[in-house]
Amino acid sequence: MRGFFFEMISKYVYILLCLCLVLALFGCGRQNTALTDAEAVAIAEISGVDASGYSDISRDILSRELTKRFPAATKVYLHEHLYAFILKPVAYNGPITLALVIDSNLEETVGLRIVEHNETQHYVRDMESIWFVDRFANKTIHEYLTLVRLHALAQHDIVAITGATVSTQGVINGVNAAFGVYRESVLGQTAEEVSYMVRFEPGQGDGPTETESLAIRTNGVVIAQVSLDDIRALPQVKRTISIHSTAGVSQHSFRGTLLSNILNFVDPGLFDQYQGVLAIGVDEYISDINMDEVIAENNVFVMYEDNDEPLPKKNGEPGSMRIVVINDVFGQRFTNYLLEIVLVYRILNN
Repeated sequence: MRGFFFEMISKYVYILLCLCLVLALFGCGRQNTALTDAEAVAIAEISGVDASGYSDISRDILSRELTKRFPAATKVYLHEHLYAFILKPVAYNGPITLALVIDSNLEETVGLRIVEHNETQHYVRDMESIWFVDRFANKTIHEYLTLVRLHALAQHDIVAITGATVSTQGVINGVNAAFGVYRESVLGQTAEEVSYMVRFEPGQGDGPTETESLAIRTNGVVIAQVSLDDIRALPQVKRTISIHSTAGVSQHSFRGTLLSNILNFVDPGLFDQYQGVLAIGVDEYISDINMDEVIAENNVFVMYEDNDEPLPKKNGEPGSMRIVVINDVFGQRFTNYLLEIVLVYRILNN
């Protein structure tokens, strides 16, 4: 019996050793680095070179150590002097799959494409737009990209999509991971590790702040910054309204001006160029308003007082603004702590 038991154990050990050898030889357990059709199309679109012309160098580039320090980097392909990265940073709702190409001769990016994402379309309406992804072209790989709110002041600054800060930071994290891998594996430098997941710590620049001005933005560019003093100088109205909510009915006596007055102050031609606006608050709450509603008489207002007191900012100080849509009795589009008006060519809920 003992001999039989020993013989069975020996057979199991032999089988286990064989399995370990097969796993080692075929790399079982390692990530599949074959390109999906969508990834191949994105790489070809960026570089002008069919993805079939690239060689898979993922296992040569992505060592175990680099994978731990730059986990968003999942695949690397090479064609002559072009390095194509597939990156999967985690943003608000999960991974965002990116394709990025780096020119090793210039040591800068060729371009970026969003391959796939699960972000809420209402908030990331611009993430796949050419004007947004083009911001990642011609960026030197020697400095990590940085998220900024309104204006890019440096070559490595990326302006956030308003209302989609976390999603924008996720894309930046993915690109920075590619920079880190390239600098360490190709150039032999040392780069700071990059998290694959977006983390914002309270009180550490984790959101925009109210500046007593209203930004007017379109296609990712701020075309005007209207101060609260300018808005107060426009024709004033006072409206007493009741707002219905789950907490009950609240009474308000607002003072402000029509949103159409502000847009007309910036450029009267805006009414013909755009079909609607997105009102965005400092907490990144977004409400969409059709331009027909904006130009309607006595309907969409930017209010700055309630009961003869200045509206408070989120931090309690005076100087805030609020979108009030008169025909919205439940106040679902009453955007508090108003930060930006984004002009759009179409309304998202149509």
